[in-house]
Amino acid sequence: MNRAVVLALLAACAGVVDVWAVVALGGAFAGVVTGNLVTAGYALAVAEPARLLPPAVAVAGFVVGVALWSLLRRRWPTAVSVPLVAELAVLVVLAVAWPLAPGATLPLLAGAALAMGGQSSVAQLLGQSTTYMTGTLTGAVSDLATGDGRRWPALRQLAAIVLGAVAGGLALAHLPAVVPALAALLAAAAVVVRAVGGPAGAG
Repeated sequence: MNRAVVLALLAACAGVVDVWAVVALGGAFAGVVTGNLVTAGYALAVAEPARLLPPAVAVAGFVVGVALWSLLRRRWPTAVSVPLVAELAVLVVLAVAWPLAPGATLPLLAGAALAMGGQSSVAQLLGQSTTYMTGTLTGAVSDLATGDGRRWPALRQLAAIVLGAVAGGLALAHLPAVVPALAALLAAAAVVVRAVGGPAGAG
């Protein structure tokens, strides 16, 4: 149950961050690399450097996040709380920076993608995606079609990321300054849940 709650909270966090990135930080996803690569390919095809820059920055930030958090995993192979706290720290910095410098969209996008790359690395350790859901949706539909009961975790993750996106969209519409703080709050909740219910000896 603890793992399921952490995964759902992280997926909701990713939903908030991706809405923020797409709507307010230049149109690229922070955590969906496939969409960014397709957008970058189109920008190359039509020779529009301005269109290329946001997805390129997002992919670069994501790659760096995965690399850095993977190094954390190498240092603490079974730890989950340590990389979660690292992600939370990045989101807190973004939450502070966004109201102060809302026009710095590319650095903010890079930071958001960094956090989502890190979160994706943590999700690998937990055994289920929290940022990119194509495979999750494929598994859920396949299980629904065949009657396999394993569909419920996939449906939980899909619902969580959609609810996070709804919350992020509402915040952007009515209180835009708090959007990254909302993502940080969800990440903080995941850290707390993990710390309270994590197995003995796990970081």
